[in-house]
Amino acid sequence: MERERESELVRLCIEAACQSGESVQKWRRQRRSLERLPAHLADSLLRHLIRRRLIFPSLLEVFKHNAEAIELRGENSVDAEWMAYLGAFRYLRSLNVADCRRVTSSALWALTGMTCLKELDLSRCVKVTDAGMKHLLSISTLEKLWLSETGLTADGIALLSSLQNLSVLDLGGLPVTDLVLRSLQVLTKLEYLDLWGSQVSNRGAAVLKMFPRLSFLNLAWTGVTKLPNISSLECLNLSFIQQVGAETDLVLSLTALQNLNHLERLNLEQTQVSDATLFPLSTFKELIHLSLRNASLTDVSLHQLSSLSKLTNLSIRDAVLTNSGLGSFKPPRSLKLLDLHGGWLLTEDAILQFCKMHPRIEVWHELSVICPSDQIGSNGPSPSRTSLRASLVKQKQDPMPMSHSFLDQRLKYSREELLELQYSSLSLARPDDSSTQDAMGLR
Repeated sequence: MERERESELVRLCIEAACQSGESVQKWRRQRRSLERLPAHLADSLLRHLIRRRLIFPSLLEVFKHNAEAIELRGENSVDAEWMAYLGAFRYLRSLNVADCRRVTSSALWALTGMTCLKELDLSRCVKVTDAGMKHLLSISTLEKLWLSETGLTADGIALLSSLQNLSVLDLGGLPVTDLVLRSLQVLTKLEYLDLWGSQVSNRGAAVLKMFPRLSFLNLAWTGVTKLPNISSLECLNLSFIQQVGAETDLVLSLTALQNLNHLERLNLEQTQVSDATLFPLSTFKELIHLSLRNASLTDVSLHQLSSLSKLTNLSIRDAVLTNSGLGSFKPPRSLKLLDLHGGWLLTEDAILQFCKMHPRIEVWHELSVICPSDQIGSNGPSPSRTSLRASLVKQKQDPMPMSHSFLDQRLKYSREELLELQYSSLSLARPDDSSTQDAMGLR
């Protein structure tokens, strides 16, 4: 209780200090007292000043002896003058200037030789180029570096091989080639590597096995379809991979991934996966989060995932899922979230019935979002969750039993072709046939 009162008192003091520009001018004269301010209080005061637009370059000097973490993401006023003051911060360990478009390569000169800086975020600072990287090479303490969507070329990225204490490296959207990736294999402490949108190929990806501690890998928007065995990997993003060959490449890749005994998160959205290619996933026993998005997936894929006993979050979007398939799905006992967005054949009644059978699972879909809390104390779905359209559809449709050998002929068509067929058939209905129009949800 005493600690809570102290925290409340500190909060009130900081609020008063940041009330206006006039209040700032009063306390900034007490320089000696400010220099003795504990680091966590200095960081908190600085955050409030930034949030209220009361900070300016010369005021930064007041915090240079105690501030340890500075968050300036998206501040358009941050430029070379700001960086000059920040370079004098003796104990600064974390600096975030992501989206600060006025930060240039020459502005980074002020950071040269900093002895405590461990984390630096320059994401989307488009004026930071290869020349800026040369200023960072003297900061041997750097452990986490974010450089996505900056102005770096392959030559500038290769310079990073000198920062051998890096454990986090974000190179998203940069022209990382196979040759450049090979030059970075000396960074054996890497645990997090983001290469989305890079030029890395299957041949270059073979180098990834040289990172023994790698737990996070993002290869979205690349041409990589085959990976080496990276036993330490826990999170893998292969979404939007630019496949040039047959889907067999992906089958082989997923089969090879079966050796990733620690894989917990896998993103395969917008890849050329099908029911057959996903078969190896049933052996990924440690998976907690799985993201899929493809119009080729059917009820078969959904049912295959029942064996993933630790799965808590499952996203299977734009799939050709049916009401009967969802109804017969036996989700893992651990499942907490099921994202069915884009499942256009599903009806609201079918979703509500699934939620009634599995009240602990939160379900997302365009027709409704059902949270476990919505169903507490209710024997059935909330009236607000059911629509007149869904009720009429249920009255008019007589479910057709399907055998296990049934082949859904809709799979021969694309989603656009199926919609065209649907609307062409609706045009044959008589305009005065109100019951038909109600059943199809046209009224």
